[in-house]
Amino acid sequence: MENVFEFEDYRKYLLDYLKNSSKKGRGLRSQWAKVSGCQIAFISHVLSGTNDLSLEQAEAISRFMAHNKEETEYFLLLLQKARSGTAHLKSFFTQMLNEKLTAREDLRSRMNIKETLNIEDQAIYYSKWYFTAVHMILTIPEYQNIHAIADYFRLPLSVIKECIDFLESREFIALENGKYKVKGAFLHISRTSPMYFHQQAFWRQKAIESVYKNSDSELHFASCFSVAEKDLKKIRDILSQSIEASTEVIKPSKEEKLYSICMDLFEVR
Repeated sequence: MENVFEFEDYRKYLLDYLKNSSKKGRGLRSQWAKVSGCQIAFISHVLSGTNDLSLEQAEAISRFMAHNKEETEYFLLLLQKARSGTAHLKSFFTQMLNEKLTAREDLRSRMNIKETLNIEDQAIYYSKWYFTAVHMILTIPEYQNIHAIADYFRLPLSVIKECIDFLESREFIALENGKYKVKGAFLHISRTSPMYFHQQAFWRQKAIESVYKNSDSELHFASCFSVAEKDLKKIRDILSQSIEASTEVIKPSKEEKLYSICMDLFEVR
């Protein structure tokens, strides 16, 4: 079924919804008319661009289509943009729609990741790749001591001890029965943080190192392609959804191996 967030026009969304529904949407127009309290002819006029739905009619149709709260808000904003009588008002609703899309693409918001670091701690935690790596490997039972971690990463004990001391002082980990255990939820760094670019760069450097190992158990993909601008939202949403879906698998997964995911979509200039 069509994704409402891929559209800039509510009519185009409804038309595509009809087109891609079972039986090419046969019977849907009458159902939309029934739930919104109007005639089928009026729905046809709406789809042809002669008339617009009212907010009440649009909300009823949105409810019938089983939209969630986020989808309903976006659908109603599309309607209000279409009904706008001035360029300024249309621009206002366009800005609101863009803000909705930006918020939707913010994975921290979509996955309800609330834990973060103050700027001073970010400067330490994201200064080297191994702070994050040590933090995460402590979720694996066999690597919950300093010597095992140092052997795994082939790093000096002094470096591992530095990481452990920092994580323990911030109460991200705690020593229990001779083993370090991770406390709290996922950490998140906002793209507005000055350390965001540094953190992105060092994990991509680790990905490049992995490419040269050429292991069958790992996945690397790079592609350069041309694409219609109207399809970029679809591609971004697919990638965002795959990250979200992967995270939902990762959260309850038993801690056995340490892996990293890097994903990029960008304009080549």
